[in-house]
Amino acid sequence: MTPRSVMALAAATALSVAAAAVSLNVNQGYTTIAGSGFLFPGLMDKVDTVTKVTVNDKDREIVMIRTEAGRWQIPASDGYSASVSQVQKSILQVAQLVYLEKKTANAKRYDRLHLEDLKRSDSQARRIRLFEADGAVLADLIVGKKRYNLPGTITEGAYIRKPADPQTWLASGEIDVEVELKTWLRNSILNIREEDVLSAEIRHPGGEVVRISKENTKDRNFTLHDIPEGKKLRYESDPDNIANVVEDLEMLDARRADKVDFAADKTVTGTYTSRSGLIAVVSAVKVGDDDWVKVKLTAKPDGQTTKEKGWESAAKIVELVTDRTDGWAFKVPSFKAERLRRGTKEMLVDKEAGS
Repeated sequence: MTPRSVMALAAATALSVAAAAVSLNVNQGYTTIAGSGFLFPGLMDKVDTVTKVTVNDKDREIVMIRTEAGRWQIPASDGYSASVSQVQKSILQVAQLVYLEKKTANAKRYDRLHLEDLKRSDSQARRIRLFEADGAVLADLIVGKKRYNLPGTITEGAYIRKPADPQTWLASGEIDVEVELKTWLRNSILNIREEDVLSAEIRHPGGEVVRISKENTKDRNFTLHDIPEGKKLRYESDPDNIANVVEDLEMLDARRADKVDFAADKTVTGTYTSRSGLIAVVSAVKVGDDDWVKVKLTAKPDGQTTKEKGWESAAKIVELVTDRTDGWAFKVPSFKAERLRRGTKEMLVDKEAGS
């Protein structure tokens, strides 16, 4: 990890230890074992030595590894950056779990707690493992149903068991074993707010060009240009949906750009110009059932974002976005790609047709 990451993780660790210690003293009314304490004693002292995290359910497994340079990445996504905050949060969550109450040791009752064998087709259990660089297992835990409104300062918990131990427990502490890949990715691609979009030009493989704009920010909707005589928009919001493509554009997966074929006869390309000086070129292609995009962001020489507190200059935004998008292609939600691919004919009806 970087020095800043280690410091942040160390601070969070200290707070977690203190909270867990308080929780051990105030949780009352549960059948705990004296001295049982943390599920993984000593893990708090080793959180910065974790170099691999795996999570899985019955259907999938996600692996995150930390490189020698300290960068967390996801091998299955061609080594794209993992969300450092998500990885660190999960490590700390496992480290601060505390035994609260003994439950069943009868495997036939595991399903009531969502702790059944992950090999079962109907299993609702999830598993998280933490490893050191030499492959040593620091933690291995099966996590089931959550519990809320527990007594004490830490009111959330979950049913858990260790794979080699038939005994199940109610543990105190927050634990989220997410098995959606997008949760673990550094998943923001681009975010140009719809209200900041000035215009967009969408070029389709067949030669069609769709143009939209909103010159006056007080206008309710974007204008679709070049509407043929006798036609009108079916829905006034259709051009708005095209503008919205670049707002909160997030990935579901990532691949090296050269592994996705953006063939000219299959690729739709949108050029978006913002009021704040950004120019985003978004190219989209469908591969099987999946929609993939690549993004290039530039700034006009005089481009500045609004002076709203917290906003960066256009040039700085370009630098940040380019750092995470250059050389990459991203799988995106289908509705975003469908909006980008929407042709003029699909948005129009005859004027004499219904409203």
